[in-house]
Amino acid sequence: MGELRVRSDIQRQAEVSYVVHPRVWGQGIGTEIGQRLLACGFDTLGLHRIYGTCDPRNLGSARVLAKLGMTYEGRLRHTQLTRDGWRDSLIFSLLKEEWRPTAQSTAPDE
Repeated sequence: MGELRVRSDIQRQAEVSYVVHPRVWGQGIGTEIGQRLLACGFDTLGLHRIYGTCDPRNLGSARVLAKLGMTYEGRLRHTQLTRDGWRDSLIFSLLKEEWRPTAQSTAPDE
């Protein structure tokens, strides 16, 4: 599952997020979802900047964001209240001029 949420029409910025079932981790599904969402954001919606965050303990998600070409911007402190208490978030972003579509991101939906 993936979501592209426009956070500012004026600033042309959005947030990308995705969820992949653990049974299929490591099969490139998160990366494919991310590529399609980035293509929609940059090529269809004309966005300027798309960002994504992840739990610092989720190394797989951080690798997906980096693999999408996103730049690590830093650590946001205490952004999520979970049942274990407050947790930080890592933030990554990609600008329109950095976007490099792949064959999968431009492929029509099946």
